[in-house]
Amino acid sequence: MIELKTPNNIKTLVPENLIEDNTQKFQTESINEIQEAKKFYDKNGYVVIKKIFSNHVCDTLRNFWQNEIKPFKGKIYRQTSSNLEVNSFNRNNWVMNPILNIQSLNTEYFSGIRNYAEKNIFSSTKLCKILNIFLNERPKFVQSMYFEGNSATWEHQDTYYLDSEIIGSMIAGWIALEDINADAGRFFVCPSSNKLDLIKQVKTNNYAYNHDNYIQEVVSLIKEKNLKIIAPYLEKGDILFWNSKTIHGSLDSQSKSNSRSSITFHAIPESHKFLQFQSKIKKIKTDDLGESLIFRPKDQSKFKNKIIFKIESTFPKTFNFFKKKLISALAK
Repeated sequence: MIELKTPNNIKTLVPENLIEDNTQKFQTESINEIQEAKKFYDKNGYVVIKKIFSNHVCDTLRNFWQNEIKPFKGKIYRQTSSNLEVNSFNRNNWVMNPILNIQSLNTEYFSGIRNYAEKNIFSSTKLCKILNIFLNERPKFVQSMYFEGNSATWEHQDTYYLDSEIIGSMIAGWIALEDINADAGRFFVCPSSNKLDLIKQVKTNNYAYNHDNYIQEVVSLIKEKNLKIIAPYLEKGDILFWNSKTIHGSLDSQSKSNSRSSITFHAIPESHKFLQFQSKIKKIKTDDLGESLIFRPKDQSKFKNKIIFKIESTFPKTFNFFKKKLISALAK
């Protein structure tokens, strides 16, 4: 075991291998096993399911990342800021600003990774079967991200940013595209934190202007309730699922030799509307993939969104000023 810290300096012991990891993990060989995994998820707010994706699928996605994303010199929407940015590399040549919404990437430049992820992740029979059991209907994917470098992600609940209209009905998953070492910025969760009272987004902690206040509220809650922090060892093809109300993030550990290639997704039940910033309920347009539905925010294959992209990249300060004003106005 190795002692590591969250982005706000909360210490936790992290297993360095499978032998040290006592996290209960599940297989998907039968419906009964998936149902047992769901019971664990409902009780603890998270669950780890082994080997949902093959090594071939994981390696192919990493190859598309290497050949399409990393050489690209232009701007892409990013997970941390939701803004347009060029790739930011560390000294290991890993991209440190994760991309936002693989399903919305411009097919002129990124058709390989977008189409492959759509067919092999978002349309995966194995994954969608699990999600169907967890959600009691077809999954509707509303957001995705791709990580390579081991950037730290602050302690938070997803429901602060997005959820189903029925709060707590959204499920998320972190897909390991490689074995994730302890010091590679591994994902962590606080078990059973989904059962705590919700930290609501209001003027004093809204995303636009007072986001740091919200993060400190979460950190205070972890300390006040003495919540356990676990960072399970994930092998290539494993998924860690968590509830939208579960406190989670990624550890602040910058490995010099191990990247954190992974995909994160968020999905709500097919019949549910989409909730943003705990205040705006939206009926979203989706594409039907058969096994699932998918929402494509700012889909760069659409002309209208290319125009918005052009305006946003040309006048970023003005665009972000009005975006923050809108988000702030939504906060109650």
